[in-house]
Amino acid sequence: MGLLLLLAACAPRPSVELRPAPGVKVAVPVEAPAPAPTGATAVESGKKGAARAPVIKVLPGNPLPEPGTAFKDDFSKYPTGAVLPVVAPERYGLLRGAEWQKIAVVEAFDPSGRLDKAVRLEGGIGEGFLTTGAVDWRNYEVRLRLKVEKAPSTESAVRFRLFLSGAGDRALELRLGYEGLRLDKLAGEQRFTLIDRRELADTGSSFLRDQNWHDLRFALEESGRVRFWLDGTLLLEWTDPDYRAGGFGVGPMATTFFLDDLRIERLPAPAGG
Repeated sequence: MGLLLLLAACAPRPSVELRPAPGVKVAVPVEAPAPAPTGATAVESGKKGAARAPVIKVLPGNPLPEPGTAFKDDFSKYPTGAVLPVVAPERYGLLRGAEWQKIAVVEAFDPSGRLDKAVRLEGGIGEGFLTTGAVDWRNYEVRLRLKVEKAPSTESAVRFRLFLSGAGDRALELRLGYEGLRLDKLAGEQRFTLIDRRELADTGSSFLRDQNWHDLRFALEESGRVRFWLDGTLLLEWTDPDYRAGGFGVGPMATTFFLDDLRIERLPAPAGG
């Protein structure tokens, strides 16, 4: 019995590798919480510890802003080098891919050349997504600014998950890259291509290569209608019969990019709703 207790005490605790941008020091905890006892909630399992590591979920479960208000984040309040889902788990989650991508708050130049802060995401083909929202989010709009720093692969793109489920296994995925604009529908390990706009390859290539800030806007309605604008131009519109509510995510695909000035607000209620 004593030997079993000794072995249990020496067993390694699980840890999450959240790597900051090169040359950036991270001064936040990055250790994953220990597994909760059977039947215990995340809150209950942390009561007896001296310090609890933040619980990072696929969707943080934050409420949609009230009508007439907006959730805005320019990331200036976070320390340089901070891993966003760690320092703000109540606002941001992380859908894990093949491995944890590099994600950190860094200093970056804004469109006027002023030194500011932004979130830097770097990842390969199978990386995950930075997320926000809850499974009951519906009728909302997301605006953000994005600038690609590196896109070295022919498969490079920036991906967005729309109406993302709490488990991360159901979503619409919009991809903008060298091959144009594509919208896939995901259910577990299944993927079905809904829209494939290869004629937008020049638009996608410019987006990846020009190293300029771009304004992106998404409108997600409970009717299942999804719209996407790039720099004020409507590039995609789709109405899905199945997915009508959920959170939002953004992630790299063989790219490194900066994300800034996130703004989320409710859309007006549908007519007759």
